[in-house]
Amino acid sequence: MPPIRPARPTGRYADRRSVRAPAQGLARPPAGAAIRTAVVAVPDPMEPGARLLATANTRTDILEDERSHGRISEAAYQVGRVLQEAFERAARIGGSSNWLDGGRVDMAERHELSIGYAVQDARRVQALMRRVEHAVGVVGARMLRAVIGDRTSFAAIATARGRAGDRATRQVASRFRWLLEETADHFAARGPAGR
Repeated sequence: MPPIRPARPTGRYADRRSVRAPAQGLARPPAGAAIRTAVVAVPDPMEPGARLLATANTRTDILEDERSHGRISEAAYQVGRVLQEAFERAARIGGSSNWLDGGRVDMAERHELSIGYAVQDARRVQALMRRVEHAVGVVGARMLRAVIGDRTSFAAIATARGRAGDRATRQVASRFRWLLEETADHFAARGPAGR
């Protein structure tokens, strides 16, 4: 029986098959700027299906930092992006609106539509959070929301739990990665609809 080989890593940080460099070359951060970057493969906006090399800031958020260092899988990264989008939508729900601005007659109708869309968004976010809670429990879902949605650092979470220091911060980081991987596995097993 031949040995089982692990699947080839994919995603913007690992998959470089059939990727071309842009005509103008790769961007570089400004001289003297302390910006960490990595070369990634992204979809070409001018040619559907093609991919280009690009320079990405790896410190934009925790998901980018974790994926660029290979600490989470591509599946966990993608699930993290879905969660991040849901948390951002949840933050916008119930926010103030400017539906009274302007003099058009149909502003009230637009306001009603925006309320309807907000209700739909709230239901989708709640359904997604129920799936996450089913995968990793309520406490795990809260931690994912704190790190991804609220951008709370690992050190701040460790301190809030009464255990400051490097070791406690590493334990929180390890727990976050495990929760994200478990959520990704659960989502993959249940499919997109979460049956």
